Amino acid sequence: MEKERTSIEALIRRLRLHQAPPSPYSGDPSTAATPAAANLFQPRRAAVLVCLFHDAAGELRVLLTKRASSLSTHSGEVALPGGKAEEGDADDAATALREAKEEIGLDPTLVTVVSSLEHFLSKLSWKVA
Repeated sequence: MEKERTSIEALIRRLRLHQAPPSPYSGDPSTAATPAAANLFQPRRAAVLVCLFHDAAGELRVLLTKRASSLSTHSGEVALPGGKAEEGDADDAATALREAKEEIGLDPTLVTVVSSLEHFLSKLSWKVA
């Protein structure tokens, strides 16, 4: 168990060093392709949680969900827990934690957010963090 603990601690240290670049989808003229393009496209915000944990055998795992087949988008797909941002969400981490609690009952107090990754644009034009 000591080996697993040190390996996850090493991973956490590496992730904490990661600095995500500014999002090209932020509406900030300094990160847009051209200053005029900054306000042309404002994608909706969403966030996901990449939840890593050790299973009973000490193996590092990532938590995935399977979306219900009755949903209108991404039905039946395997996904990371997460979803669209709401007005009260302080930031992307808050969105991801709130959605993980709603979707799978994950207690946010049990989660240590160690890093944020680059935003990407989903095929449905969501800016996902």
